[in-house]
Amino acid sequence: MTVHDSSTLAALIAAYEKSVVFEESAPGALRIAKALPELRWSNGGLLLLGVRKDGSIAGIDESEVDEIFDKFARLCGELSKASVEIGLLRVDAKLSVFLVFNIIPRHTDPLGRYAGDIERLAVV
Repeated sequence: MTVHDSSTLAALIAAYEKSVVFEESAPGALRIAKALPELRWSNGGLLLLGVRKDGSIAGIDESEVDEIFDKFARLCGELSKASVEIGLLRVDAKLSVFLVFNIIPRHTDPLGRYAGDIERLAVV
């Protein structure tokens, strides 16, 4: 199973192709802090959790989702001036959490067109 099995993930990767960071699992605070500048330098970007660099879906354990949303909402609010949208997608039985960083105000709320596919969304 890969990101191409989800039209939403494939479209997000295409939209942010110059700055996509793949994380096989939920990273710790240090890795998050290192990823944010990389996304900021490119005027926005996409951070995918539960997705390997080859595009295959490793998945995030459902019991971790609330903690991931809470942790990223707090850290992104402290470490980034970008509008950050945090979303949860289910690709077959596997979960992926993604974060869209938008530095440019006109790019805020790009996930509106995917609302039907996203199970949960938060904006920081």
